[in-house]
Amino acid sequence: MINLLQGTVAEITADSATLLTAGGVGYQVFCPSRSLGALAQGQPATLHTYLAVREDALTLYGFADKTEKAVFTLLLGVSGVGPRMALSLLSTWNGHEIMTAIHTAQPSVLAKASGVGKKLAEKIIVELKDKKAPLSLTSSLPASALAPPLQTDVASALVNLGFPISHAEAAAKATLDEMPNADFAELFKHALKKVR
Repeated sequence: MINLLQGTVAEITADSATLLTAGGVGYQVFCPSRSLGALAQGQPATLHTYLAVREDALTLYGFADKTEKAVFTLLLGVSGVGPRMALSLLSTWNGHEIMTAIHTAQPSVLAKASGVGKKLAEKIIVELKDKKAPLSLTSSLPASALAPPLQTDVASALVNLGFPISHAEAAAKATLDEMPNADFAELFKHALKKVR
């Protein structure tokens, strides 16, 4: 497994870079646009890589940091999401934004990535909502991403009505703290009053 590449950037294309290693071997690495934007031809670079193995090809995907790679790997675990689709998501949003959209159930955010329709965005959320975020993201995720499921559901419902994420999360948490044994309908009704 090729886990990390260091070398000089020999070439940059629209979706990949060629890294020339000390041994004189040039590796083509497909990257999200954010990672490509951080590279400069003729300059040294380090990419965290993922090697996709198929019968007819070995393809390297590279990322500027471990978090991007971890989110890419998580996305590949969703049936129907291949490397190109995962790259498209990471070219549109950074890892933090993707995990926030997943944990706050916002398929419309994910669907803004090229080639990701609403149904696939919903599938990504369903399959990954209960997965742990990469450790490097956990501390920066919104409160709802680490909250009890009922609190997350109430916050998500408020966001879907158009309320800002921070207001929705605060209202959902305050309501659950006051009414820990209430069901979703009751919590939502009271949280709606708080968020206004």
